[in-house]
This record gives sequence, C-alpha cells and structure tokens, in this order.
Amino acid sequence: MNTLKALSFSLVLLSAMLISCKHDPHLAPGTPEVCFDNQVLPIIQSSCAKSGCHDGNGEKQALNTYDDIMRMVTPGKPIQSKLYKAITANPHLGNIMPPKPDQPLNSAQLDNIEIWILQGANHTSCNVVCDTITVTFSGSIKPINDTYCKGCHSGSQPSGGISLTDYTSIKSAIDGGRYIGAIQQLTGYKAMPKGGSKLPDCNIVQITKWVNQGMPDN
Repeated sequence: MNTLKALSFSLVLLSAMLISCKHDPHLAPGTPEVCFDNQVLPIIQSSCAKSGCHDGNGEKQALNTYDDIMRMVTPGKPIQSKLYKAITANPHLGNIMPPKPDQPLNSAQLDNIEIWILQGANHTSCNVVCDTITVTFSGSIKPINDTYCKGCHSGSQPSGGISLTDYTSIKSAIDGGRYIGAIQQLTGYKAMPKGGSKLPDCNIVQITKWVNQGMPDN
C-alpha cells in the first residue's frame, strides 16, 4: 500500500471511529419541555416544507405534519434521526438542510429540535408565556421572525425577493406596507407564513405594538 492510499484508508477509518463514538447527550434536570406545535413545527415549515423543497409537491419527502416529520425522527435519539443529521450536517459537504443558498438553522432552533427529540419527540402543544408588555426587537420580534419567516425569506434567493434576516430588512419590509396585513392573513394580502397556520395572536400583538412604538432597534 503506497503512502497516499495508506493515508486515505487512515482518514476513512478515523471518520468511522468518530461516528461510532458519538452518543446522544443527556438532558439536564429541569430542562423545560419543547413543544412540537409551538416550537418545532413552525421551524420545519418555514425552513424545510417550503415550495420546491419538502412541501409534498415534488420528489422530496413532505415535512408538513407531525406524521411526515416522524418518518425522519427516532424518538430519544437525535444522532440516529435523519432529520437532526440533515440539519447539523457539514455545510461544506453540500448535504446540510436547508441547502444553500438558504441559511442553516441557528443554534437556538437546533437546540429546540434536539431537546424535543431527546424528550421523546411527542406531538405536544404548550401554553407558551407571551409577554406583550415588554416588547423589544432582539427579545421579541427577531425570535418570532427567525421561527416563522426567516426560513423562506433568507439566502441569495429569498421568497418573493423579500429578505427578513435582520433589523434593517425586517423594518424595510414593514415600511413596504404589506407585512402586517400578510401576518394577519387579511383579505387582499398574501397570507404568511406561506402554507402555514397564522401566527399566534400574542405574536401579532407583539409585532403590532413594536411597530406602533416606531420599530426601535432594541
């Protein structure tokens, strides 16, 4: 075996050993429950089940519902779940989901999905505490946007040509005059999130209040 072949074999062997040594993490005592309907499904619908991807209208497996998603999930075992492996894949190898030019899920979204799987990947819905008193861009508006909107409205080819990735782009979309009508799914507006349920009423109240406050970057 020449040096190059020996090196290649060693790298393959090392990769196999590293993969075999991976273990699912243990949840810390008191970890809050992550609910499917409130915290997981909106991420998957926005980032994966959009037009041209996993919307069920093409060759790719649909990821529109709990049953769809569970075909790619092994409860309690994120490392063995196809869904989790896809969203945490190496972006340089071209097999990460969502693929380029879309942006990968952020750390908070990945944590929610991992914890949900570790907790058993149950079909749950929670009464999430929603603060409509103290509303800020960083603490209220951006997390809503990242969960429900950013998956479609990011990357080099955002849906409808509208990017919603940061304060400037979100403010610009609202200034355009159709954002509020779209999230309220009013007649005459293109309902958003596209193909998904209307935002929770509390989230709409938060966004509306922030807009009425002058959309501060806080």
